[in-house]
Amino acid sequence: MTPSLQDDPHSRRTLLAAGGGAAAAGLLAACSGSKPLRVKVRTGVKVQRGDVSALNRVLDLEQHTIAAYTAGIPLLRKPATKAAQQFLAQELAHAQALSDLVRKAGGKPDKPRVSYDLGNPSTDVEVLALLRDLEGRQLAAYLQVLPSLSPGKLRSAVAAIFANDAQHLAVLRAQLGQAAVPAAFVTGC
Repeated sequence: MTPSLQDDPHSRRTLLAAGGGAAAAGLLAACSGSKPLRVKVRTGVKVQRGDVSALNRVLDLEQHTIAAYTAGIPLLRKPATKAAQQFLAQELAHAQALSDLVRKAGGKPDKPRVSYDLGNPSTDVEVLALLRDLEGRQLAAYLQVLPSLSPGKLRSAVAAIFANDAQHLAVLRAQLGQAAVPAAFVTGC
């Protein structure tokens, strides 16, 4: 007798996590807001020269995550592929917005590195774990730099990126069968 999904709780969890991840990705698409972040950055955000170093630090992590999504998407299965493609597009927008902020301060945005240490993920679970870890590192970095940035619209723009990356982390955790939000406060860990 072949076991059904009802007989195998691990399969039910996997199915629920995948379905939840797809639903969450759909919600993210529906809740993207009226103005793109790049338009908000161009209008009225004041950036000081002292903000450049912190912005470049989070830009580097965004670029690392972009490299991981780009390399990892071909190894993913549906529905994770669709969510990862959407997240990659959002990470690219984050990197562009951060670069624009650096330029607005009279600085030079750091270019992506020639290569990044992505390990050697070979399965969809390993890729999802890598992406989860990088999104967590991004959140931790944003929490560290936000208080040091010029107050006002700059912090608001960077906090919007933080919030979007927190959504990515929740979906990735759900796709891995983990609690999407394991604690009341997002720390990136």
